[in-house]
Amino acid sequence: MEKLIDKKFLHSLKLKAEQDYIQGRYDESTRSYSQILAERSEDLESRVGLLLADMALDHEEESKALYEYYQILKRQNPEESHKIMLELVESFDGNVSEISAMINAFNSVNVDSVKGILYSDFQHLIENRGGFKRAFEDLMFSTKIIITSKEEFLEFLDSLIEYDFSEIALNYLEATGDALAYDPRFQRLYEKAAKR
Repeated sequence: MEKLIDKKFLHSLKLKAEQDYIQGRYDESTRSYSQILAERSEDLESRVGLLLADMALDHEEESKALYEYYQILKRQNPEESHKIMLELVESFDGNVSEISAMINAFNSVNVDSVKGILYSDFQHLIENRGGFKRAFEDLMFSTKIIITSKEEFLEFLDSLIEYDFSEIALNYLEATGDALAYDPRFQRLYEKAAKR
């Protein structure tokens, strides 16, 4: 029974650490992740969290960009997401252009391993099919739309809501959980989708 309590405690500590990160309390997040790793050094998700929280102390914007990418990566490739992020974060030295290039490189590897269509290609399809609704209906059951940036995600969600796919948009928004809670644009889209 003692291990179950430890497991529950560590799980709640991980949730607290992530929430502290999202709220910008990076010192608290770092402490919580360190405590988890002291008990479970093999916990790759906590190691990524610790590195991101530590990075945010000096490079907040880059850390948040990586965190958002990590959330997407966990949905697309859960088995490899922690290792990919560890490699990205551990090799970061503060050079913004270098981290951008690394994210693009990992995006292209990830895109190649997932059968789908890039959002930029989907936009061309919208033009060829005469609108978002027709293009999305043609693909929604057979092809994944691969979104590689926050801006593409925002645009895609807004289009889903505009063309009466609010329930699908809500599913996407709820799947992001607290990951994007600090961005008011996601809150506005959530409210817009909920009203429809």
